Amino acid sequence: MSELFQKVVPYEFNYLCDACKSGMMRSSGVKEDSGFVHTCMICSANATLPKSYPHVEYFPQGEEPEAK
Repeated sequence: MSELFQKVVPYEFNYLCDACKSGMMRSSGVKEDSGFVHTCMICSANATLPKSYPHVEYFPQGEEPEAK
């Protein structure tokens, strides 16, 4: 087997609260069948999201995540 490597760049992903549009959602550490339970840091709204936020993903240098 040959070892391969590439330079990568980390991107932090956060989720803006759908209720107050100001606060960031933070995972409570609870996982349900439908996703991860989150709470807004400003208004305390709750939401279940498919990913845990915040989180970091790595992309090859020169590539960027797609805007959603």
